Amino acid sequence: MTEQVLVDASVGLGFQRYIQSVAEGVGAGIEQWCCRGEHPMEAYIALDREVPRFPGREVALLWEETCGWALAVETRSGEDLIVLGYFGDDAVPTADVVAAFGASVGTPDARMRRRASWTNDRPLADSDRTARLLRQYGHDAN
Repeated sequence: MTEQVLVDASVGLGFQRYIQSVAEGVGAGIEQWCCRGEHPMEAYIALDREVPRFPGREVALLWEETCGWALAVETRSGEDLIVLGYFGDDAVPTADVVAAFGASVGTPDARMRRRASWTNDRPLADSDRTARLLRQYGHDAN
């Protein structure tokens, strides 16, 4: 395991396609998501949903190369987002799995999905495995 993901053209392309797949899966338009394909690789996908505990606050899926996916809500003061949980130990679960969770946020089955998949402990991703999985997203589209 290394500290950072080795980002080359195929990892960068795969990362963008992976994030785009998740964004499309949750119904986020191009203006609702962004990603940075260089160190540190990060992504933000705004969800058109609310978390009952935080009414009126924007909700987002976040991705970081060191820990994978997190569910977060905006603060009222414009400070850092409040992370509600992390999506297990896998930094690159399939786009369909992440999109299904994102689409369920704020629905009655969201609690069940969250309990089954999410953790409060920030995981440490295996950077070599992360790079290998992201490369596959770049190759799969060809």
